Amino acid sequence: MRSDRDSETDVGITIQRTLISINDVSLKIKKELELIKEFVKENGHLHAVVNTANQALAMQAQEMGMNIEEIITDSERNDRLEPNLLGSITSTTVTEKFDQINV
Repeated sequence: MRSDRDSETDVGITIQRTLISINDVSLKIKKELELIKEFVKENGHLHAVVNTANQALAMQAQEMGMNIEEIITDSERNDRLEPNLLGSITSTTVTEKFDQINV
């Protein structure tokens, strides 16, 4: 039979291994967060990505002969736009117009 001291030693070793494992995972998470931080610094924030996508979508719409100002004006008349959501609503509205054309 094992003594209580041996049992305590085993528990201590298990706890130490668990803590080391937790530390390793924490370091990996920290590295991933640093990579994400660098990615955001290099590539801009989500707002910039949305604006770029909206610009590309607007160019496509204009190439197809769609009047973006008219789409926005119609949306405003229908109370579909909120001042801070202009970019995302505009892209949604233009996408809806694309869908209507493609039907």
